[in-house]
This record gives sequence, structure tokens and C-alpha cells, in this order.
Amino acid sequence: MRILTKKSLRIIFAFFIMCCLSAPASCEQKAPAAETDQAAAGYVARVNGVEISQTDMDRKFNLIRERYASMGVPLDDSKINEFKDNILNSLIDQEVLLQEAKTQGIKIDPAEIKAELDNFKKQFETEADFEKQISEMNYSEANILSQIEQSKIIEKFIEEKIMPTISVTDEEVKAYFDENPDEFKVPERVNASHILLKVDPDASDAAKAEALNEIKDIKSKLDNGEDFAELAKENSDCPSSAKGGELGFFARGQMVKPFEDAAFALAPGEISDVVETRFGYHIIKLQEKETATTLAYEDIKEKLTAKLKEEKFKQMFPSYMESIKAEYEIEIPGSGTGKTEEPAVQE
Repeated sequence: MRILTKKSLRIIFAFFIMCCLSAPASCEQKAPAAETDQAAAGYVARVNGVEISQTDMDRKFNLIRERYASMGVPLDDSKINEFKDNILNSLIDQEVLLQEAKTQGIKIDPAEIKAELDNFKKQFETEADFEKQISEMNYSEANILSQIEQSKIIEKFIEEKIMPTISVTDEEVKAYFDENPDEFKVPERVNASHILLKVDPDASDAAKAEALNEIKDIKSKLDNGEDFAELAKENSDCPSSAKGGELGFFARGQMVKPFEDAAFALAPGEISDVVETRFGYHIIKLQEKETATTLAYEDIKEKLTAKLKEEKFKQMFPSYMESIKAEYEIEIPGSGTGKTEEPAVQE
């Protein structure tokens, strides 16, 4: 069951909240990098006199085109035009929301913007890697800070000004719960640890025999009372070895079948015999087992209310955008000037 969080809000509004490197710059925000190029390229729209540059639109389209190219998917003229129309509409929506948020007094603490940038930089091994990446994409750090500020202003506007206007009654929540019982079923789960000795499926018989003898020796040590976690740290080829082999909870269908069948057949505290999968040889220890259950209404009511509120928001948002855009002067070169009636942006 999906739950409304700040993270999910960012996903819902991804078509107009263009965060960090994927975000086109608003011409109202003057960044030191590439501004002369933007000015030379002209603009694709104006919102109350604020220009959205051709460079902004091209940058976003190039990201989409590169993503499809990396998947080996060609884009025909029809698909290209569709993408460009949607990008243009999303840029207009973003600018309208940004201006509306500022009109209603939404501001973001500069320290919060800086913290977001610092978190973004953590995706890179070094500062030099970060600078190289943004330079290749014709961005500057100041430009990225501007994008973070814009996206956070829009996010805060939605959270503080729009979401509180949406209500969900207790009757609606209870009706949804009663009508969708399968959604609240929790499957049986186990929490297991394992020791893995990797063996390539194409390994020689001699290599497989050597690994099998090695894991049988480990099993003998376990049978003689040695600590499972310590033996996992010393011998397992799985990254979970750092945590003593612990994998955490998982349900059926999440692991390869031989491993799953062995794990679910164990009782808490029990250790399996050697189990062979396509990854190699395992020894499994079951830590905990949770039986299948159904969530109680009172336990899930708050999260379910948030889910239904999120769904209502998604349903009303296109009409909300149309209503506020009607109050803005939107000009698209070649299509006239005035309060436009663009099609709603598709998620």
C-alpha cells in the first residue's frame, strides 16, 4: 500500500518539479552559466512576462532522448513531437506554480537548499566528479541551487496550500477498507541469515566439489556449536557477511526457489543442510517467522487516509492547474498571446 510522504510527493509531481540536473532553469532565475546561450536561442513560452528559453526545453528533451537511446528505443517524429508538447506544458505548469507559490508568500530557508545540494553531491565520489558532471551538462552550482530552490518552493506550496484543502471522510476510508480486503493482507514472511560460497554454474566439477567440501566443513563447525554470524563474516561470499549473513525479512517469491523452499521449511533458530542454487552453496539459519495476517482497520486507518487523500489530489490537480493558469498571461510564439488553453500534462 502506497503512503503519502514527501518522497512520494516528489514522484507525483515529477512532470513539473524538475529537480537538480534534470531540471530546466527558469529565466527568472539568473545563473552565471549558459545564460548568453539561452538568450541567443530565444524562448518557447512566456508566463506573465517571464521567459522559458528554448535551451531549457532542449536540455530536458535531450535527457529524454538520451534515456531512450540508452534503451535502444528509436523515437519517430510523432513521438518526438508528443514529448516536446508535454515538456513545454510541464515547463509552463512549473513556472505558473512557482509564481503562484511566491505570490502566496512561500519561501525556503537557504540552509535547507544548501543541505539538499550537499546530499546531491554525495552521489559523486569527489567534488571534482560533481563539477565535471555538471560542466558537461552546461550547468553551474549556482544554477543547480536555483533549481533546488524552485522545486522546494513548489513542493512546499502544494503541501501547505493545496493538500490541506483536500478532505477524506472516515466513511470513505472504511468503505475502501471493506471493499478491498486483498490490499490489506500481509503474506507469511521469514527473517533469515545465510552463508554463501559462490560457484559459477559453468564451473568445473572439480571446482564445484571443492566448494561443496568447504561448505560441508562449515556446516560441521555449526553442528559443533560455533557461532553462525562469525562463520558468515569469515566465510560468506555474500555482501550480507558484514552483518553476520542476515538478509532481513522476505516473503515468498523474493528469493530463488530452492533457497526460499529451504528457508520457509525451517523453524526459528534452526539451521538448514547445504542448499544449492544457481549462485552456489548456502547454509541458512532462520531467525524469525511471521505468519500471514490481515491488517486491522484501526492500525491502517491513518495511512489509508493519506493514500486516499493522495488519490484525490491526483484527480483534482489537472483542473486545479487549469483554473490557476487562466489567471496568468501565457504566450507561446506562433500560437498567439493571452490566457492559453494547453492540454493537461500527462503523468
